[in-house]
Amino acid sequence: MNIFSFNSWLSRFLYLVADIVLLHILWIICSLPIVTIGASTTALYSSCMKRIRRDEGYITGNFFRAFKSNFRQSTLIWLLLLAVGGILYMDLWIGLSVEGVLGKIMLVSCSMLLIPFFCTVLYIFPVQAKFENRILDNLKNAFLMSLSNFQWTLFLAFILATFVLLTLVFPPFMGLMLIAGAGIFGYLTSCVFVYVFRKYLPDELQEDAMASRMDQEQ
Repeated sequence: MNIFSFNSWLSRFLYLVADIVLLHILWIICSLPIVTIGASTTALYSSCMKRIRRDEGYITGNFFRAFKSNFRQSTLIWLLLLAVGGILYMDLWIGLSVEGVLGKIMLVSCSMLLIPFFCTVLYIFPVQAKFENRILDNLKNAFLMSLSNFQWTLFLAFILATFVLLTLVFPPFMGLMLIAGAGIFGYLTSCVFVYVFRKYLPDELQEDAMASRMDQEQ
């Protein structure tokens, strides 16, 4: 096969790179008001999971449809996470500032809450992108999924930590993050979420295979 043909591995790779960069740009633009980061992140995951599942190339259309349909719930979830995160940060700061037993109690209690909060944050926007439920149901499901798939939760945390560490200590990686960081992180973690979510949607794999065959026939 000619490596420059439409279906060659090189062409498919270049299309993937272009889609990842485009998703990064769309995420940044739609996140600029700050308050819309939740809706933008949900749209990012929705587009990435569709790209992985069915090789859908309609990145811009998929992104803005997901952004619009999830705007209200995702924005409320984002604001709630900001509020809870702010409270936990203040508790940690006070715990570190206060000496004696009281300070230690605050640090321990806050540290115990940070773990479920972090696990929920990892899962909530992919869950919001995938499942149509009330906000509280999606928050609960995000936390329960993070526990029942704890090995993957650890792997997701490892990916996030690796991105943060490389960005801080390796300047070339920081340049890559500026060009395509959100797209790369969203795509890599979406590979995990597509696999995890199929436990809860057992017919999805067969549906994707049928859809792919129909696309090839057309």
